Amino acid sequence: MHHQTPSVDTPLAGIAVVIPSRAPGPELLSLAEAIQAHGFGALIVVDDGGGSEFAPLFSSLSNQPATHVLRHAVNLGKGRALKTAFNYIITELPSIQSIVTADADGQHTADDIVAVANVLSSSAGLTPATQVVLGTRTFGPDVPLRSRVGNGLTRTIFRFLTGVPVADTQTGLRGLPVAVLPDLLRLDGERYEYEMTMLAHLCRHGARPVEVPIATIYIDGNRCSHFDPIRDSMRIYFVLARFYFSSLIAAAIDFAGFSLAFAVTHNVLAGVAFGRLSSLVNFVLNRKYVFNSRGRLPSSLLRYYILVVAIAGLSYLLIRASVAWLHWNVFAAKIVVDVLLSLVSFAAQRTYVFRRSEAE
Repeated sequence: MHHQTPSVDTPLAGIAVVIPSRAPGPELLSLAEAIQAHGFGALIVVDDGGGSEFAPLFSSLSNQPATHVLRHAVNLGKGRALKTAFNYIITELPSIQSIVTADADGQHTADDIVAVANVLSSSAGLTPATQVVLGTRTFGPDVPLRSRVGNGLTRTIFRFLTGVPVADTQTGLRGLPVAVLPDLLRLDGERYEYEMTMLAHLCRHGARPVEVPIATIYIDGNRCSHFDPIRDSMRIYFVLARFYFSSLIAAAIDFAGFSLAFAVTHNVLAGVAFGRLSSLVNFVLNRKYVFNSRGRLPSSLLRYYILVVAIAGLSYLLIRASVAWLHWNVFAAKIVVDVLLSLVSFAAQRTYVFRRSEAE
């Protein structure tokens, strides 16, 4: 590892560029030289188990100014490589205030990295939650179909689950303040899904990313990427799915309670009221595992039960209407109504119940 830092205090001297790499091509050397020419405080390259074949290239990088090469003995995944770099910056580079992560496969140019860094630098006086910058690609017809479809679907799901519109959820070009890195180190994920976990976590805690247009580059149809479209996509969607999983658990408890109470009383109102005992389970799971809320418990609980009463009342009215006017079976009506209302409830919890205010 080389620990030399720039001798001239440049506008980007407080920013480090992080590049995880498994099997880089020679373009990584030219990218590193271009990055260093702009006066960044450090370039952190993680050799994620590239092996002896790539040892000369990483060795050349380690001899360049302000460049730190961190090595994994075996391939541990992009998520672990990012965590390795984050930990190194926190413990070894106290002068670094912000970072820009970039990919090593030729998709990110030095100019785009600098563009993200400049926006990040200009927001240095803001709170950490507002200092998230994303390099956003344009998904036109020349982009591989799997990338267009995958990003479009992920973008839609991400917006519903977090309430934050992001044009390119899978971009690897991101600007972050060092202040958020300790929290990011605690997140699950060792491979590509970690980037989705990071972004979802930041957006759930108030981040509204600034999006910077960047070049959309796919070399040879993106064949050089190590992203597995099936395996890694499943990991990413699992990250998003767990944001909704606790609602399904609570719904199952609610339906069991409703069925039991209705079987005994034959009264829809009693069934709805008894089923809502599941709400406490839903609150605990959502607060801790889904939204990871750190707001004050009493205020969150009050807002939550205002929502519970409103949803229960609406559920009762819609079930009664479905049975009386549409002649549905009461249990079928319960399932249909509550599936629809679960979406309303989730969105309300996301934006109202567990959204942290500045005071919290």
